[in-house]
Formats: sequence, C-alpha cells, structure tokens
Amino acid sequence: MKFLKRFSKDYRRITSRHNIPYAQVAGSHSRNDISSVVIPTVGADFTDEAMLSAAFAARFAPDLREIVIVTDQPAAAFTRLPEKARVVTLDIQIPNPEHRYAQIYKSRLLKMQAPLSASPDSTGVLMIDSDLNLLKMPNYRLEKFSLYSCFRNGRMGAKFEKQGYPYVPAYYANSVRPGLEQHVNSAFLAATCLTWQRLCPLWIDLFNDTWTTLPDDQPPTDQPPLAAALDILDYQTVNLGDWTNWPVSKKIGGTPSVIPKDVIGAHGGFPLSEWQKYLENPDQPLLFHGQDYTRKVRYLTDEEKRAGSAS
Repeated sequence: MKFLKRFSKDYRRITSRHNIPYAQVAGSHSRNDISSVVIPTVGADFTDEAMLSAAFAARFAPDLREIVIVTDQPAAAFTRLPEKARVVTLDIQIPNPEHRYAQIYKSRLLKMQAPLSASPDSTGVLMIDSDLNLLKMPNYRLEKFSLYSCFRNGRMGAKFEKQGYPYVPAYYANSVRPGLEQHVNSAFLAATCLTWQRLCPLWIDLFNDTWTTLPDDQPPTDQPPLAAALDILDYQTVNLGDWTNWPVSKKIGGTPSVIPKDVIGAHGGFPLSEWQKYLENPDQPLLFHGQDYTRKVRYLTDEEKRAGSAS
C-alpha cells in the first residue's frame, strides 16, 4: 500500500469502520436477529454436503425460520432436506464459458446472488458455504449497512501483484480494504436484507469486471471484489470471532479429535461420514483430512476435474 494513502481521510475513515469486534457494537441499536440461512452450491458433486449443512442448521440452529439452498441443480436432486428447508434453482451464465475455472467462476457468481433468495421479511440473512456446518444458533443482532463475518490474514490485493497482470482494474489501487492485512472471510457472512440488496449487485459487477479483465491462471475468488465493494458502499465490517468460522482441517485434520464446544460454524472437514458421526454423538473423536486436501480437490481447473473423473 502506498505510504501516503495511510494519511488520507478515506483511509482513516475506512479503517475505523473495518474489523470491529462484535462486542463493541452488540446491543447498540440493533434488533435484527438472524432468521434465514442461505447455502449456495453449484454442481452435482456438492449436493450431499449442502444437504448435510442444511441438516446441521436445522438441528443446531432451531430458531431459524428458513434454510434456503440456492443452486444450479434441480430441486429434486436434494432428496434429504429438513422441514424448514427449500431449494431455489438459478440459471447462472458466466461471461466466458471457456474459462479454465468455469465451474468455480459459476459457483462464485451464484454465491453472490444467493442472499437475495432469502424471504423478503427476513430480519437477518446468514450466508454460509456448503461445506460449513452450524454447531450452534448464531445469535447475533445485525445493524443496517454492516457486514458480519470473521477475518483472515492476507492482503487481497496481493493476488494481482504478479507479472502478466497489466490491466488490474483501477478501483483496487484507489480502495483501502484490498490492501489491508486482514480481510473478511466470505464463507460466513451475515447482514440485513437491505444490506444484502445494496451489496450483491455491486459485488457481482466488480467480480465480473475483475475476472473478465485478468488472465484465467488462478481460480477466480469473490473476496477482492468484496473488499472493494465494501469500500465503495462504506459498510462497517464486524468481526464475530474465530469460533464463527472454525477451520476444521487446519485445526484438527489428521488427528482424531473432539470438536470444541465453543465452535459456532465448523468450516470444511472431510470425509462427510465423520460429520454423520458427530450427529450421532458430538463428544466422540473425529478424524478429518489435513488442510491440504481441500485445495487438491476443490480448486481444480475444469480440465483437471474431467481428468480426475475419467481416471
């Protein structure tokens, strides 16, 4: 980040509204509880984990009014759903169907539209990745024009600092959040309906503008355009803490372990059969793959996926 930017009025304002501890804002004005959980999923390969995520939400977050799976698959593909769950099928078209990571591109584009499928009368909408399981009711009260998540170390702007990237959109140079050392983790995002209605269209536009401009040599990620969109909208970002989005493989992968009781959202964890054991007895040790597994099987080019399925 350019040194002089740190002294600008915009930099000071945005950093003062970024990564605020939830305890600092809880109970100030808000009366908006989370009433809807939205689970985006693309591709037939991921229907099982989406159904499992819905089952966990129904079991461990009983105060929810609805669980919405937003997908490109037909509703009939989801054969095991709890009573509160419904399926919304979207027809997602990406700008370049020949993109090396076309399915990942499609999944990100669907994800950015998914919160808009929650009921319009929802007081608060939580969107979680399909490989995230709720182990407790997320009892958060939400303010308008604030985005609630946990944070991860790493500059989003660093993804574009490489040779062969001469046309990085100018708004990344002029925005603050993509250059900060901590960024919103988009696997667990909560906001009011109005907040989502303002955020989603801009998030989609910046995502498409970014990844149709840049080379297709890396999986398109939704987080750099999210960081830029948060700057443009001047949203406050609130940190819900590490237990909201607890990385299972990173924390206990490869070693039989009991899931800590403090976990609210457990992210990842394969094979899924271990989660079935958790449903039977949350106190038993579970053995998940290590953290290298996810990248090996979920961030492949379309060609690599086809080669893997053919072998």
